[in-house]
Amino acid sequence: MKRSQGSLRQRRALRTLRRLTAAMCVGFGLLFGLEAVLAAVQTAPLVVAVEDIARGETIQRADVRLVHVAQTAAGVSMASDCTQVIGKIAQIEIHAQDPISTHMARDAPVVPAGSTVIDVQLASSIHGLIAGDCVDLVSAASCDSDECILAENAMVIQVGGEASQDAMSNDALGDASRHATMSMTPEHASNVMHWQQNGAVIAVMR
Repeated sequence: MKRSQGSLRQRRALRTLRRLTAAMCVGFGLLFGLEAVLAAVQTAPLVVAVEDIARGETIQRADVRLVHVAQTAAGVSMASDCTQVIGKIAQIEIHAQDPISTHMARDAPVVPAGSTVIDVQLASSIHGLIAGDCVDLVSAASCDSDECILAENAMVIQVGGEASQDAMSNDALGDASRHATMSMTPEHASNVMHWQQNGAVIAVMR
């Protein structure tokens, strides 16, 4: 009789243990499923373009906005705050609603200490030049090999726009479409101003 009672208690304990084990398995399954769902819906801030931004344009506050996307869609190189790109120069053409990475924009150029800024009338096309680019300025006129290089590592400050009155008066066509504002050493600036009076000046990308 005692053995039967002991066996009954063991069977009951086993049934209770199985139920507890099953309940724990269900609980863990729900927990893991909930964590997976939460991970899928977690969001991160992402900067996107409001409208098309042309290469070389300065990104303004009205050009960008902040959205929230799934965290898995926001890469480490993507801008997560509008201040990361506002005031910078677009390095490529950015289309409306495109996410903006920090590699797509760079700081606006700052004139180095000891440099001077002049307007340069170019014979070469200004298309492809953007603010912040560094170029060599070369004379297309007949010259010695050393004299042909008028300026090295000149920094583009602005492309096109309104050229200075002096630069436009030297342009037979009165066309400022090939003018660029550049910074360079005073010596190089003197070379450029002298040679562009007598011949064409070409910008060569470094």
